[in-house]
Amino acid sequence: MATDKKHIAVYLDKAVEDALIEFCTANGMESKKGPMYSAAVNKALAQFFGIDSTIPDTMPSTIPDTIPSSILDTMPSTIPDTIPSTILDTMPSTILDTELAQRLVTLETQLSERLGEIEGRLGKLRA
Repeated sequence: MATDKKHIAVYLDKAVEDALIEFCTANGMESKKGPMYSAAVNKALAQFFGIDSTIPDTMPSTIPDTIPSSILDTMPSTIPDTIPSTILDTMPSTILDTELAQRLVTLETQLSERLGEIEGRLGKLRA
């Protein structure tokens, strides 16, 4: 990239690097790739020498003390500590569903057979 700005390469001591990372975080100089070292060094040096920085602040100058009411209006007034037992009662596990379905089929078959026997006996008694 063509620029008239001076390029400087420097080996930072670990303590200076850590401080620079903190400076980046405090001044909102972070991208998806990490700290924006070049912008931070420019801003830090401008502050040190008492000149206006050309690096814009990305952090707001003030952070609100309160949460906007529009956000609070959309939040529930209470959050339950536990899931009500009525919900748990209506949500059996897959294993229980399968076992219950098998038992129901067995019971239906047995009931059908038994009803057939009873109907057969009633038919004989009526005749």
